[in-house]
Amino acid sequence: MPGPTAPMAEPISANVFLKVRNNLMDFDKETQVRVLQVAAGREEGSTFEELDARIAHIMDLHPEFDEIWKQGELATYPQEINGQIVSPFVHTVLHVTVDKQIADGQPEFVAETYNRLIGQGMVEHDVLHAIIAVYAELHFAGFRQGKGFDNLDYESRLTYLSYEDQGSMDED
Repeated sequence: MPGPTAPMAEPISANVFLKVRNNLMDFDKETQVRVLQVAAGREEGSTFEELDARIAHIMDLHPEFDEIWKQGELATYPQEINGQIVSPFVHTVLHVTVDKQIADGQPEFVAETYNRLIGQGMVEHDVLHAIIAVYAELHFAGFRQGKGFDNLDYESRLTYLSYEDQGSMDED
């Protein structure tokens, strides 16, 4: 059992561990606090393990959010970034959720879709965003309708994702 930790490296509570183990991070206050702690820790040069390292990696992929994380709780609200309305918090949670699905191979079809799109020449971050778009649409539609997440629909929609490099097409 690890000894005392700095405030930035609080142990994962059983509740958060269960959510993450089931490939979910909730959009709740506990997750907001965790994401903001990781953002502050990145600013201080902290190192992270497991879930926090995953969150930090996603933040590294999105330097356009760096100034917003400094706003603390305001970073959890939608803001205009590069001409689009985005919630850095929601975006990060969705990224971590899909990233974990791919890393764990659960559900298996998510990793298969990821590998298929990479094999078609799609850039890794664009692949993640394509899968995230499908996941987010189903997640929020189910939430609005009071239904659970539809894994069968998720699998079906991911099978239709494809990539064709427009630059490699022959022009007549």
